[in-house]
Amino acid sequence: MLRRKRGIVFFLFIVTGAIVGGLVGDILQTTQFFGESTKFLVQKYEVFTVPPSTLDFYVMKITAGFDFRPNLVSILGMMIALFIFDRI
Repeated sequence: MLRRKRGIVFFLFIVTGAIVGGLVGDILQTTQFFGESTKFLVQKYEVFTVPPSTLDFYVMKITAGFDFRPNLVSILGMMIALFIFDRI
């Protein structure tokens, strides 16, 4: 049971690190803090894509898909989250 909770917490740490890193990347892109090298840091790399799939129930439609395109700053955020998780 404890191992399962630790896995959930690990997943949440990684996702939070990716989100925070992505937000920092968007802020860097807006402010152009590092000048021309900012483009390299915020360029998104397509890792994998699950195309959207639609279920039509005639009363409502449900569409779901998944797209994972991190930038270097979000990868750095995941690495920092992993480091913090390891220290806890």
